[in-house]
Amino acid sequence: MLTKQALDYLLDLLFPKTCLVCQRKGSHLCEDCFSLMEINPFQRCLCGKNKGVFKCPECPSSFLDGLFVSADLNQNVLKKTINSFNSIKELSMPLALIILTHFFLLEKNRFPDFVVFPRPIDKKEEKRTGFNKTKEVAKLISEKLKAPLMENPDQTKDKSVLVLDIVYDVFVMEKLAETLKQNQAKEVFGLVVAKH
Repeated sequence: MLTKQALDYLLDLLFPKTCLVCQRKGSHLCEDCFSLMEINPFQRCLCGKNKGVFKCPECPSSFLDGLFVSADLNQNVLKKTINSFNSIKELSMPLALIILTHFFLLEKNRFPDFVVFPRPIDKKEEKRTGFNKTKEVAKLISEKLKAPLMENPDQTKDKSVLVLDIVYDVFVMEKLAETLKQNQAKEVFGLVVAKH
């Protein structure tokens, strides 16, 4: 029976990885194409009108205490990467790198006392893609930020929570924040790769 390493080698030999943007061989998203993406260097409020604050007077009432938006979705390379993530699990690495670069630009390298909570994925969606998309990215973020990964809302009592999703959906994020606050989370921040 083949080991996972041998199987990966054979798959790479038969179906070599190519950049989904420029078709260069070696990876699903090459460094040159990754560098074409613009990553947000600022913290913006929930409504997106003001820099450097989590909420401004114009922000709508929200269960979220703030929102980290790593990039704007109106970029072709980013859109293609996110759309391809439905079938290419390895794209979790560049998507996590977008978030980590955003934090680096904000000079936020550590999140003491925070936990990372991936948006729960519908079982049908997970079965269709073969993996849990938000959990794959959340595992990488959790490891790099040294913030524990938690998937059960009951575990978030008295904790500061980063709720991770790929693309911001106000209704989904608000519902999750409300649930976590009902479970007595101390504070809840959204964390997304991209927002429209």
